[in-house]
Amino acid sequence: MLDSHFVPLKTSEAFIIDVHKMREADRLVVLFTEDEGKVRGVAASAARSHRRFGGRLERLSRVRATWFEKEGRELARLDACELLDGSFGLYQDLRVAMLLGYMAEVVDTFAHEREPDPRSFRLLRSMMEALHAGAEPGALARYFEVWTLRLHGLMPAMDACSACGLDLSGGAFVDAADIGEVLCLRCRPQRARAAAGRLSPEALRALDRFRRLGPLEAARGGTSAGALAEMEDFAGAVLGDFVGHPFRSSRFLKETLREVEPT
Repeated sequence: MLDSHFVPLKTSEAFIIDVHKMREADRLVVLFTEDEGKVRGVAASAARSHRRFGGRLERLSRVRATWFEKEGRELARLDACELLDGSFGLYQDLRVAMLLGYMAEVVDTFAHEREPDPRSFRLLRSMMEALHAGAEPGALARYFEVWTLRLHGLMPAMDACSACGLDLSGGAFVDAADIGEVLCLRCRPQRARAAAGRLSPEALRALDRFRRLGPLEAARGGTSAGALAEMEDFAGAVLGDFVGHPFRSSRFLKETLREVEPT
């Protein structure tokens, strides 16, 4: 019987964000739950308990998790994970495997302990659905970045030049030292620093399309490799500036997407 400090059993749909080995058979599991945000818990004897955890602790598998919390303890006690949608098959594609690692790292960074974030949870669920449907991982990576920026208030306005107010139909420059400043081609030489990044008209159209569409539809939009690379540089600069460093997994994702051709 549980002692009086344990709260009643909690249940929520969740994504497995990370798993760390603890003692011989125990695992420390990081969950991104629909109802309570990030929850970290110990799955006791997870390596041996196929009934409660077997085949369910793959990173970014979607599960129905149940856990206990104890007053004064940071870690919950994970009781079981019912598999809803496994990610194991996605790891057979190296490009997708690198994208999964990147998404997990970004979610882990932005999610807060015990703070629900339903919009980010819906984004992650829609991303996983698109990956299971075979969407192109390069375009999906950019979609995920764009929506991460939007959901966390980091996406600068892209409707007009910050300096003169004219539209950006000819393209734009984003100052890496002042991400909120988006300049048209006319104003850039006078205002932006040398580190400014270019967004072509195609990249700007893709950003707008990503804003309006779900990930599966957006990934089928036929955005060129050049425009995706511009979006990658832009999003990477904004995210890195906010976090204070580049995401560790972003380099591996970038290298993999460029070296491994789609099958």
